[in-house]
Amino acid sequence: MLAAKKLEEQLPTILELAWAINTRDIRTTLKNACKKVFADASATMEQRLKRAQAIQVIGAEFMSIGKLVGATKKEEDVSMESIKARAEVAVMTTMAKAQGQEVSEDDTEELIRQHAQMAAARDAAAANGGNPGGATPTESAGK
Repeated sequence: MLAAKKLEEQLPTILELAWAINTRDIRTTLKNACKKVFADASATMEQRLKRAQAIQVIGAEFMSIGKLVGATKKEEDVSMESIKARAEVAVMTTMAKAQGQEVSEDDTEELIRQHAQMAAARDAAAANGGNPGGATPTESAGK
């Protein structure tokens, strides 16, 4: 229980670190890819210009999709529980794929929904003294 509490306290820091690592990786990959595309000695200046225009189009599309997804994501639940559920499902999905199982994005989203429902039921049971229906042990025995 103590380890889970510590992990929950450290989760924002862990997520910030993961974000920083991913951001740096993406930047480095893009920088190297652009160097290769634009510094290709076998390409003419006209070909390089077309490549630059194509990258500009791709960048604009990524930005518009990013804004659209960002606006959608802000409406979603981004609570600590939601983040933990997604992390746990990510681990389960990774393990399933490592074992050769096919896992679609729909499967993953369904797992996240199920995990959230189970967590809500667990929290409700804990709030009701361990009784899922909220009845006291005496009331439960009389049913």
